[in-house]
Amino acid sequence: MVALSVTLRAQAPASLAAAEVLIEQERLPEAEQVLQQLIKQKPDTEVAFRLGYVQYRRRNLVAARQQFSQIVRSAPPAYHSRYFLGRISLLENRAAEAVTWLEPVVASGEAVHDAAAQLAAAYQGSGQAGRAIDALALAIRQTAWDGALYYRLGRLRQQLGQQELAREALATAARLKSASAADVELLMQLSGDVQKGKLVQAAELGRRLLARPETDPTALVALGLVWAKAGLTQDAIEAFQQASKRDPALFAAQFNLGLALVRSSRAADALTPLARAVELLPQSPEAQLTLGLAAVMTQHYAEARAPLEAARRLDPSNSRVAALLATTYLRTGRAAEAVKLLRDSGAAATADPSGALMLVEALDASGQTEPAVEAARQVVRRFPELATAHMALAQQLARAGRYDQARLVFVRVLELEPGQPEAALGLADTLQRGGEHGAALDAYRPALRYRSTTLAARLGSARSLLALQHLEEARKMLEGGLPEHASASALRLELSRVYARLGLAERAEREAEAVQRLREGGQP
Repeated sequence: MVALSVTLRAQAPASLAAAEVLIEQERLPEAEQVLQQLIKQKPDTEVAFRLGYVQYRRRNLVAARQQFSQIVRSAPPAYHSRYFLGRISLLENRAAEAVTWLEPVVASGEAVHDAAAQLAAAYQGSGQAGRAIDALALAIRQTAWDGALYYRLGRLRQQLGQQELAREALATAARLKSASAADVELLMQLSGDVQKGKLVQAAELGRRLLARPETDPTALVALGLVWAKAGLTQDAIEAFQQASKRDPALFAAQFNLGLALVRSSRAADALTPLARAVELLPQSPEAQLTLGLAAVMTQHYAEARAPLEAARRLDPSNSRVAALLATTYLRTGRAAEAVKLLRDSGAAATADPSGALMLVEALDASGQTEPAVEAARQVVRRFPELATAHMALAQQLARAGRYDQARLVFVRVLELEPGQPEAALGLADTLQRGGEHGAALDAYRPALRYRSTTLAARLGSARSLLALQHLEEARKMLEGGLPEHASASALRLELSRVYARLGLAERAEREAEAVQRLREGGQP
């Protein structure tokens, strides 16, 4: 509240400024009198908020609720007023009501006092222990030096029977409690600088903390979390690295180092610290999930399976875990298992279309053509403006041999995403299969410009040119692809056929021999 008052005082009328001074001096009854006079003269949101705050501080909760509720109605989203309404609900033992006030505040991402910690209390009071843990984890990321939050987390995990996770949290609380006052003071000052956008000062304070050999590794983890929240990713990584070097058995150091590396697109580097974190605390679903994610990101799908299966056992309701695990099944030739997992977990029915699109792919990979088409139709119905949804349907229709239907859907993809090369290629292929070779040639042109589709587009264009008896143009189209696709046996085979039709027997034989060498693993 003091920080808020300082920010606004320069613009405040003299009488409001006087009320601010009284609030800072803890002369709350006098401040309330001044604010009551002001609000009678002219209703004002700023005055009403301060009046509500003073009434809250004096525990006149009915009056405070009235002020804050009016602000929420007249000047939404009013996150600070929502915060205090949540606090009032908690004081009145209305935990479920507090959740409704505090959830939008936390979801906004704005720094509104200790909203995440208060939301955790509201969740716990309303019997939502799992959500309380998530809210406490967020609160810890925001004020990582606060040992009381770790203590609350540990006690909550104890109540849920998560003994190993509880011991880890309580041990961290004890270490932070014993950390030097100087470390905690530096962390608090650094966090304040970050909130004010003073990143240079924050970095300097962090360097001082890093340079002290006596700084506890847990304090360095807290430093890394503050830096990570500020977007200083490389500085955060350095802090986590220092913490892990000083105490290799500190789970929080290893886990947060791996997590920061993943978030900075260094998944390969993250594998070692994340594997160590899982070794230290295998009961952590977050560590298992992040290790699995890093393995998927580096395409080590077989290695990703074990940690993701462990994460699913620990947190069976997490649809993200299910989707990642389904990815590993799909990429390791276990498509039927991917289908079952996606359906059983509900990962294909979330607001994120990736799970539903993966289900289409898994059904197709497991040979279930018609179910794949129907699943793709469902994705289109749920996400009608999503080009990738229409693309999935078009591809499945084409694979099912329904080229006329597929053609119309490819056209829709290009309406949503003009120039999309795979859609242009798909449209051209369906036109070619329908015997419309002139139209197919026009459709192939955009696909010729992209590396991902140029080879297939050259082959398709050449086949349509051949169908139209344009042999020389077909030859030029195929020969034009040789510098970039010298090892493409399909290109050389098609070129051999064109040479043969042109009566160039020697060239045709040479290309046929090149195809044979390529098939045997040699060079063309």
